[in-house]
Amino acid sequence: MILYTAAHGGFRESVPLGGGAAISKLLVEEWSRTKPFEFKLIRPDVSAREIVHFTERQYAKFSREFERTATNEILKHDPKNTVVLANDVSEGPDFQALRDYKIFTIYHVDVVAYVTEIYFRGWVRPETTVKWYRRLHWALPSISKLVWEKQEASVLHSQGLIMPSEGMKEVMLRCYPNCAPIHVLPWGILEPGLAGDAASLRGEFNIPENARVLLTLSRISPEKGQDLLLEKLIEWERSPDYPQEPLWLFICGDAAFMQGLQFLERLRKLAAKLKKTQVIFPGYVTGDRKKAFFAVADLYIFPSRHESYGLTLLEALGAGVPAVCLDHHGARGIMSDEFGAIVQPAELIPAIKRLLNDHNLPKMRVAARLYALKNRFSDQAAKLAKLLV
Repeated sequence: MILYTAAHGGFRESVPLGGGAAISKLLVEEWSRTKPFEFKLIRPDVSAREIVHFTERQYAKFSREFERTATNEILKHDPKNTVVLANDVSEGPDFQALRDYKIFTIYHVDVVAYVTEIYFRGWVRPETTVKWYRRLHWALPSISKLVWEKQEASVLHSQGLIMPSEGMKEVMLRCYPNCAPIHVLPWGILEPGLAGDAASLRGEFNIPENARVLLTLSRISPEKGQDLLLEKLIEWERSPDYPQEPLWLFICGDAAFMQGLQFLERLRKLAAKLKKTQVIFPGYVTGDRKKAFFAVADLYIFPSRHESYGLTLLEALGAGVPAVCLDHHGARGIMSDEFGAIVQPAELIPAIKRLLNDHNLPKMRVAARLYALKNRFSDQAAKLAKLLV
């Protein structure tokens, strides 16, 4: 029996829960279809809409409550006949209490590295904070345990760690040299390249035929970096090389989790400063509407400050949309010069300008799609299933 714990799993509501929820949903669907083993999903008894609007303290309480619920459910099963798959770290079960079980933990986010990058602005290396925490944990607020203590417990008591990129693995080994074996499984995509209805969007928003269209697609949250893109566009508008044809930017997504609503307000204020660029906030998009946005886009922009993997990036490539990405693990594990560019923030606009004017853009579209076709989610789900049994 596989017991699959997922704090963001099993929801039918269409809300921006993030990559962990997307992977959980896809794994459940894939394993329900292929039936590699008997499994049970352990999920929380709250609504997804509640979760995405929790404050930091409310989210910490939710994480602890789900930890207790999941752990108590697992302890009802014989460890000799049970494998635990944890979809989360901070929201995961009590790893130490379950040390007699065979546990595998999926890392969608290296929580320590994320906090270091977003809250400490990258001024301190993740491995340094791990050492500090061991010495100073007694003086730190209890919420810090959900970051450093839970992550260390997961690497000590798991039999294997599942990570989507080599970059994440390298950082984890710097923090915990003696951690459990790490298995790198880039997730891929479920169904690459289905054509969307670009004409419907052009009519809905009155997009001019000669407009160049940029697209971002993620939840509205500081780590996603939409503000960096808007700030660079404001600078570009002051430059003589700003394009003559209309430039449109769609920022798809909705505010979610801590700081989300405040960040959305900041984005709207930045967008209001743009006089030449048309900026639209269409909200959270899924299904055929998401495909339509990919179809209308000339370039996909991935400006995240921190990203362990790039699910939406790979979706964009699967739809044949070249991309410009900031430099992080999620981009490094996927991107190639054949279909876009990885850049530092200062190089963001020059890269966008260069690709929009590149006569090889149609070839990049083909290369992007071919790359995505080689990275199918079903293959990775099968590898993970084989690992678990």
